[in-house]
Amino acid sequence: MNTQNVIRFLQQYFHDSCNILNVYAVSGGSINTTYILKLSNKKEVFVKENTLDFYDNFHQEHISLDALRNKSLLQVPKVLALLKGETKAFLLLEKLERAPETNDFYEKLGRGFAELHLNTALYFGWETDNYIGSLHQSNTQSNNWVDFFIQVRLMPLFNWCYNIGYLEKSYLKSIENLYHQLPNIFPNEKPSLLHGDFWTGNRMSTINGPAIFDPSCYYGHREMDIAMANLFGRLPEEFYNSYNEVYPLEKDFRNRMDICNLYPLLVHARLFGKSYITDVKLILKRYQ
Repeated sequence: MNTQNVIRFLQQYFHDSCNILNVYAVSGGSINTTYILKLSNKKEVFVKENTLDFYDNFHQEHISLDALRNKSLLQVPKVLALLKGETKAFLLLEKLERAPETNDFYEKLGRGFAELHLNTALYFGWETDNYIGSLHQSNTQSNNWVDFFIQVRLMPLFNWCYNIGYLEKSYLKSIENLYHQLPNIFPNEKPSLLHGDFWTGNRMSTINGPAIFDPSCYYGHREMDIAMANLFGRLPEEFYNSYNEVYPLEKDFRNRMDICNLYPLLVHARLFGKSYITDVKLILKRYQ
C-alpha cells in the first residue's frame, strides 16, 4: 500500500504531523480493499482502496453519501477525501463506532428510512449515472416510475440475460406481460430519495444509532428500498411499525416486493452469475 498521498492529506486535514501507526484490515465486500488507519494523533480513518479505474465509482459514492447525510436520523459516514495515488484510488471516510444492536434498533431504522423517503424530487432517476456494486447504473430521468423501472432498470438487464443465454425465448412473453401489468401493480407515489442498495450488509448499529453506507442513490419508488432489505433477510415488524408512523406504506406492499427485487436479482446475475436467474424465472412465471 503506497499511502504517501493519504498521509499528506491526513496531516493537512488534522493540522498536525500525524503518522499512520497501524493498519487494520476489515471486511468490506468483494469489490474494495478496506481497512482502518490508526493515527498517531489517536484518530482513526476508514479507507476504501481500489485501482485507479475505480476512481469514478468512489466519486459517485461520495455524491450519494453526501446526498444521504442529514436527511434523516440515520447515521451516514462523512467523506473526508477522495484521493489518487500512482496506481490506486482511495476513499477516506469517517470511522463509525460499531455497537451492539439495541432493542429499538429496527424501530429507529424504520423511522429513519421513512424520513429519508420523504425527501423527493420532480423526477425519477438521478443527476448522473452511478454504480450498484461495480455495475454501471443508468439513471436517465423520467417523470413516470413505471417507464423508468421498465426502460432504465429492467429492460437493459433482461436484454443482456437473453442475449447471453441466461433467459430462454419462452420467457420473453412473460416479460412483455409484466411490462403491460406494471401500471396496475405500483401505487402512484412521488419519487423518494433511495439508498439504492439497502441490503443487510450496508447497515449497522453504531453508538449513535443505525447507520447506512455504500449507497447507490437515485429518486425512485420507495418500495425498492424496502424490498431489497428483505432480499437476503427479513425486516422485523418493528421496522414497519415505526416506518408507517412517519410515512405509511400503501396496502399490499409485500405483494410487490418480488417485482421490485427483479432489479437487484438481475444485477446479481450480471455480476455474479446465472444462479440468481432461478428466482427471476419464478417471478416471471406468474406472468406467462
